[in-house]
Amino acid sequence: MGSKSAPFERQSVDTLSGEAVMRYREQRQQQTQALAHLDCLRGVAPDTLARMAACATLRAFMPGTVITNEQHPLASLMLIVQGAVSLTLHDRAGREVLIGILERGDCLGVASLFGDRFRGATVRAETVCYLVQIPLADVRTMLPTAPELERALRQIYQQRLVESTLGRVPLFSRLSPVERIHIARALRPMQYSRGSIVLHQGAIGDALYIVMSGQVVVEQNGQAIAYLEEGDFFGEMSLLTRQPHNADVRALTPVEALALPAQDLDDLLASQPELAKQLRDVVEQRKASSRAIQSDVERQAQLMAMLEHGWRRGTHVLVRDLSLCKPGCTICEHACASRHGSSRIHFSGLMLNGMEVANACRQCRVGAECVEACPEDAIVWNDSGALMITDACTGCGECVPACPYDAVHLKPVAAAHQSSLWGLWQRWQRWRTPVIHLEAAHQPHQRAHKCDLCHGYHDLACVSACPTGALRLAPVEEVFPL
Repeated sequence: MGSKSAPFERQSVDTLSGEAVMRYREQRQQQTQALAHLDCLRGVAPDTLARMAACATLRAFMPGTVITNEQHPLASLMLIVQGAVSLTLHDRAGREVLIGILERGDCLGVASLFGDRFRGATVRAETVCYLVQIPLADVRTMLPTAPELERALRQIYQQRLVESTLGRVPLFSRLSPVERIHIARALRPMQYSRGSIVLHQGAIGDALYIVMSGQVVVEQNGQAIAYLEEGDFFGEMSLLTRQPHNADVRALTPVEALALPAQDLDDLLASQPELAKQLRDVVEQRKASSRAIQSDVERQAQLMAMLEHGWRRGTHVLVRDLSLCKPGCTICEHACASRHGSSRIHFSGLMLNGMEVANACRQCRVGAECVEACPEDAIVWNDSGALMITDACTGCGECVPACPYDAVHLKPVAAAHQSSLWGLWQRWQRWRTPVIHLEAAHQPHQRAHKCDLCHGYHDLACVSACPTGALRLAPVEEVFPL
């Protein structure tokens, strides 16, 4: 048996007798004090702790139980009141990496709380564990009136983000968690806007840069030679060769990076000879890759197409195998139109390695232009990581030109259908009944329309309708390996 749960505090005072009310209040005070003793909630106001206790559930997990995995973010804040759990994830090379062991006083679920849906970790109970579980929706309602709670949880999130970023870099993933924490103390957080130059060709290197969030392109004499994203690093070549940078690095999206100063890198490599050898090997591999892509017209074209069409902006793309698809078949597009009123996907001959890539919303993970352009915050990520249009959309159309991939359109909002008899009855009622004329509430006549991976349905209409299995939702790493 993996886990058990029990209410941490759920009873209503209204249903209790006088003596029971006293016990209830004592119990509430004990629960609040228990939360106050957790390191992750140190400094949080007692009234906030009482609100947290009121919507919490105590859960027990047996050793070896997987509480969550890195593909499914937690929907609750989980506070460890007894026991120990391990955090693991996979680095860019596919190796499982231990990020750390968390014990009493720590918490889980802060990444999901602050909107990070794409970088999870597997959490496994190492001992018998007791965790207090609070739904994230409840925690979010508390944050605006509990700044000390937000500060405490955001600090944990930032620390965990740095540790997990280092764990995803194959260069550092083989180090112990303690060694990575030591490196983390020397890192400087950096931010770059879309289109800005992070490193200039010809400049002297001063740090090793690790991409924490966002995507960059490496350009040599104006030609793209590499693409880097979360978990990749750059700037090492200049530091090791003591030569100026041989390429520009430009931000494709807003980028958050971690900079390891040159002196700290030198100290690290001096104490870790194996790490120094790995870094030298990376430099040689990158030099060979740069020479290869400059002499390979087909690889250059594939890289340019990937950058132009933003095919790695999300986590998955819709592709169809033309060997299984009849020429001219549009069953998938008709299935999409049948479900959503008009088709949200189109195929226009964008090919790669025998696969045709659908022209549809990329579900951008970072720096989605449509999200930035929307004045109503009506475009949000759902729990699956797909961007969806909410009812806050006013049909202003700002998102349409903002999308660089022509994946968002405006669709007329259909008026509710009424029979002629019902319309006649309404007009007769209005004639009989005196009314005060008020200004009609604004009803948008159009609404943003885009693929949201069939949010609210249990399947993808296009994939389900495909009679040959030619169409599928594939991970971007499989379709566009770097």
